Amino acid sequence: MYSVKKAVIFDLDQTLVDSRISGVLRKSRDWQSVYSLIPKFKLYDGFLDVFKYIRENNIQVAIVTTSPGVYAQKVLNQFNIPYHHLVDYFKAKPIKPHPAPMLMAAELLKIHPSDIISFGDRKIDIESSNAAGIQSVACTWDSDEISEMVGVKPTYTINKPIDIISLI
Repeated sequence: MYSVKKAVIFDLDQTLVDSRISGVLRKSRDWQSVYSLIPKFKLYDGFLDVFKYIRENNIQVAIVTTSPGVYAQKVLNQFNIPYHHLVDYFKAKPIKPHPAPMLMAAELLKIHPSDIISFGDRKIDIESSNAAGIQSVACTWDSDEISEMVGVKPTYTINKPIDIISLI
């Protein structure tokens, strides 16, 4: 087991929750219809145990997403996802793959990037983390970009959410 990290950063969609049913509506920016679908989203199996571990070990959490903040907060609240800070589409520019959102999360957490580990399902998540000096984890359980993520050299690659516990 690795030493306990001081903080973790999670991407939101397709990392923590399966939100694919809202894809077309999100692209058309029909946010009221998207919000009505949030109760139908699915938290991936294993995350309840991950969140319990995070709470028990007082690990700080930031969510870094390219989604708008109102949407992200609704999803986080729906699934009782623990977090201390949210860096959304409007808070940090440029957005991922630039390191700015990850560096903003580290600053908000008041934790050095080397003491943080980040989890995401897309190439831009890995690139952003790597550029910020944060350990990156490619989450493959619902990713359409597995080969692309591997190509940008994540620190780790995991296949199921419960594997997160062994990395934090």
